[in-house]
Amino acid sequence: MILDLTAEEKYYYWIMISIGLDEELVGYICNCVESNEQISDLILELYNEAQDKYAPKRILYKSLIKSNVINKESVKVRIDKYFYINLLNKTFTPSQIGEYIEKIYDLEPDWSDFEWIRENYSLARDGIFSSEDADNRLCKYLKDSASTNAE
Repeated sequence: MILDLTAEEKYYYWIMISIGLDEELVGYICNCVESNEQISDLILELYNEAQDKYAPKRILYKSLIKSNVINKESVKVRIDKYFYINLLNKTFTPSQIGEYIEKIYDLEPDWSDFEWIRENYSLARDGIFSSEDADNRLCKYLKDSASTNAE
């Protein structure tokens, strides 16, 4: 078996490193390289270029272009799960997650849930309702998404 990335994993990691969250990709690559399994050329290239802050994003993007079909809904579910776990672990505050989701929406404007979250925080910044309301709506969304898409 050769360790590699699916189209969905490439897209997920591309989005995450595009918004400044690369620890998951770095961990995955290191685990692959340290394993006794054979690794793909893509994993090796990502590993060899890890010191260049921009290289992984570029490498993943070039690899994504070759992908014919990406199940973007499964990527979104994984992003929701990532943020829900980090919310529960208190790694990020709801407001920090809201900022990340706003950045993701800039990359993937078809995800209407993320547009809704962006609008909530925009309305909070405009004083229409409080930041606490936006945070509560985000927390409810992540909890509902996690329970709906539980594996």
